Amino acid sequence: MFSTLEQQVGNRLILPGDSRYDETRKIWNAAIDKKPAAIVVCRSEEDVKAAVQFAREKNLSISIRGGGHHVGGFAVCNDGLMIDLSQMRKVKVDTKRQVAIVEGGATLGDIDAETQKHGLATPTGTISETGVAGLALNGGIGYLRGKYGLTCDNLVGARVVTEKGSVLYVNEENHPDLFWALRGGGGNFGVVTTFEFALYPVGPEVFALDVLYDLKDFKQVLHNAQAFLADAPDEAVSINFTAAVLPPAPFLPEFLHFRKVVMAIGMYAGDAEEGEKVMQPLRELAQPIMDDTSVIPYVRLQKKLDPMVPPHVPVYGTSLYLDDLNDEVMDILLSKMESTPAPSFLVQLWSLGGQMNRVPANATPLAIRKAKYVLLVDGMEIGDEGVLWKKWTDSFYDELLPYSHQKASYLNAFDKDEEVLKNTVRENYNRLVKVKKNYDQKNRFRHNHNIQP
Repeated sequence: MFSTLEQQVGNRLILPGDSRYDETRKIWNAAIDKKPAAIVVCRSEEDVKAAVQFAREKNLSISIRGGGHHVGGFAVCNDGLMIDLSQMRKVKVDTKRQVAIVEGGATLGDIDAETQKHGLATPTGTISETGVAGLALNGGIGYLRGKYGLTCDNLVGARVVTEKGSVLYVNEENHPDLFWALRGGGGNFGVVTTFEFALYPVGPEVFALDVLYDLKDFKQVLHNAQAFLADAPDEAVSINFTAAVLPPAPFLPEFLHFRKVVMAIGMYAGDAEEGEKVMQPLRELAQPIMDDTSVIPYVRLQKKLDPMVPPHVPVYGTSLYLDDLNDEVMDILLSKMESTPAPSFLVQLWSLGGQMNRVPANATPLAIRKAKYVLLVDGMEIGDEGVLWKKWTDSFYDELLPYSHQKASYLNAFDKDEEVLKNTVRENYNRLVKVKKNYDQKNRFRHNHNIQP
């Protein structure tokens, strides 16, 4: 069956039984164990075209691996063709256009390493090992969101291999319907082999907030933080609050091992000296346990949280957008954190505002532009706690849903769910269906937050 494809891509075709098969289908979330009929490890756009055309001829569904970091495991599928872009990671900076030209398998770390050589950056996420493809196609929330918006807002062009195996260059002038859909509509419309992102002067050093508070001060921290954020400038609104039990890791002082804390982490997207003054209240939200706030390289900030999300650990997650964090919401959060199946959890509240919330709801598929916070919950399995973690994350979602912003979730942190997808893209759904019909009538690309054609 696969002989014609093998003639085109050679040993980059990996089939079940190949010694490379199990390692290649492995992704970040070890709770996902899917077995594709074949994997093509692509090194070029030509490889991608060959794989897509073969899947079309043989009527196979297609999953696409960029970084393989989605909690839902969309990178890998059962019985279909997995297109692996992880070898396509080149990043080129066009200083004249102020644009980064990025291959579809690049990670956020790959982008930062290259763009920071020029003192430039594009808004991405907060874990350097995340693939930019999934991040951008479903939104992309990072430390530059307040000043420069989401990753998807800064996509200015892309090369896409469509279901028919043709290559399209898309931007606001070329195939504008597809260009619009890529900025938040997920991997529904083809394989993006190259992204083009707008760049801005950032770094190379930035004022980075990093304060630890005791979890017993959780409510005080969030009450005071909300007061600060109500009047904060765009440069200072992108703060991530993370509640966790710290691991007994060698990079942490012993007195912090197994300590329940809430971390306030972020950056000032402007002059570092000015940032120190503006963000001082965030260092006094309660009595700090530790304050590691300092001026550091932007690339170091972007890698700071990597140890909190180790690879190949079973993870169960959920997400909701929220408005005001009132006492009822905070009591639910605290109650859920006290009832975890095991200590390895992350409960994150990221403040939203500034530029990302000024984008009209129909400018991109991502229609949630007025929420004040996004909640991200991850439980990491150690041993046989998978069923308990699933129940715990589901109950988190159920209890907070009545307090949510339009019952919507951040799609980069939520497994496949049609109702959640519709709640998040809202009035843009029908427009996405039309684009899906134009470019993927057979729904070949369906291992994602799927738009039914």
